[in-house]
Amino acid sequence: MWIFTKDGFFSAVKDKYCDDSDLMIRARLKIDLERMLEKIDSKAEILVIEQADYRYRVKIKAYQWVKYVGSEAADIDYDNVKGTITWHEPNRSTAYQECWQALYRLQQAEQV
Repeated sequence: MWIFTKDGFFSAVKDKYCDDSDLMIRARLKIDLERMLEKIDSKAEILVIEQADYRYRVKIKAYQWVKYVGSEAADIDYDNVKGTITWHEPNRSTAYQECWQALYRLQQAEQV
């Protein structure tokens, strides 16, 4: 699962390091995981894997992820996602805009 929240961009998976009740939450930026962990009040250790596609990872219980995602959904207070999740960080803003544009092009190509 890929998800963008006000805290960042996450990839949630159940990999070979997870028990039945765990999920591995991956991020490109450490601050994203730090923000998420703070919201779920978790002291889980953020793993740093230098050569991995997602450098930062944390294993948490699936119910913690569900709690986080549900809370973020319940707290939606904006009418435009792009303007809300970029925090005026130039590099993040550019990356998110490029993602939006790529998916928009996909939508446009489907209409042909």
